[in-house]
Amino acid sequence: MGLFYLAAALLFRLVYRKFSRLYIFIFPAIWVLIDYFRTLGDLAFPWAFLGYTFTSILPLAQLASITGVWGLTYLIVLGNMLVVDLIHCYHANVAQAQKWIHFGSFLVFLMIISLWGGFRMKKTVPGNPLKTTLLQTNIDQFKWGNKSLDTAFMILEHTIYEQSAQNPDLFVGSESALLCYIARRPDLNSKIQQIIDSARTPFIFGSLHWDPAPSGSQNDYHVYNSAFLAQPGKKSLQPYHKMKLVPFSEAMPFKNINIPILSRLNLGGADFQNGTDEVVYSTTKTAAAPFICYESIFPDFVRKRLARGADLIVVVTNDGWFGKSTGPYHHLTMSRMRSIENGVPQVRCANSGISAIIDKYGRIDGKTGLYIGTSLSGTVTPGKPDTIYSQWGDWFVLFCALIVSAGIVVLFIKTATAHWA
Repeated sequence: MGLFYLAAALLFRLVYRKFSRLYIFIFPAIWVLIDYFRTLGDLAFPWAFLGYTFTSILPLAQLASITGVWGLTYLIVLGNMLVVDLIHCYHANVAQAQKWIHFGSFLVFLMIISLWGGFRMKKTVPGNPLKTTLLQTNIDQFKWGNKSLDTAFMILEHTIYEQSAQNPDLFVGSESALLCYIARRPDLNSKIQQIIDSARTPFIFGSLHWDPAPSGSQNDYHVYNSAFLAQPGKKSLQPYHKMKLVPFSEAMPFKNINIPILSRLNLGGADFQNGTDEVVYSTTKTAAAPFICYESIFPDFVRKRLARGADLIVVVTNDGWFGKSTGPYHHLTMSRMRSIENGVPQVRCANSGISAIIDKYGRIDGKTGLYIGTSLSGTVTPGKPDTIYSQWGDWFVLFCALIVSAGIVVLFIKTATAHWA
């Protein structure tokens, strides 16, 4: 992962030397393209783009509804370069007034975006509110066993019965809320169904699943990290199998390529199979697109899933692996950006926190603390994607590619002209 930043540093040096003025616009575009490449392939891990730092300044972050997080990243790199340029001109004692004009123009642009974003956030959201309750059980994932499964069922049953008095429209549990192959266990399947029938409320939660592998596969079974929808009066659970798996910990990269050494390599990962069905859960009150953990950090993946008729983002995750670090806060911030980009509200349940209820503008209407067993109730107003980003996708990435391509053409022309001169 560090090679991405090495590449950025080397390319900056090249662009700075070859473009005396245009580098200030070209290099932020290069940075955006590098970040975009981090979303591709079996080694994809698009964690902590620079643009996410604007999430705490919500009026400014509304730009993501047009450009996605990419536009915010471009602005951050551009702004930092203007500051460095301003400092450099004082050190060299040249063109100080000009650099101040550049930096001042940038600040004015940020102010205009913020004013527009503030007006955008004042718009009322039409639709029928959805009452939801998030169940943060705080089960220790390092001590799973039969007793832990019994504990998880006991906590969920008690909390659901307790919260059902408030008549919620949807319960949401965390990733691995019931760490078992629940659809393959009739006794446990029946147990969760009895709880939901009694509460008369749909329940989305994380569990595991297996299917027999096709003939010719290396393994006898395909195992999935899954989410399930349990609905009152329905005997069967509706599964969603995680499509984006974390490299090495959930799946070995390039496992579908016939490389013998990879088939023998074991790093202690789960060896899950990628899901293929872009499920949208339909209940009487909402059409929810489920995302499991790491999937919520892929901008275009979330956008395409929401385009299948969803009006609510449901994220089930287990951030307990991060410990008491900045990781859970990073993950929450990235999830918020998906709501801003698409104009779709979100409910996010984490095993050990941070669980949150987020509106279409990225505002947090309620959240939990870390490493506590609790529940969180609130309302969101489901709504279909309605932003420029949700319609046009990663157009800003293509725009950055155009900027870089234009720079290459200019450099080629300059080099050819100098050669023939």
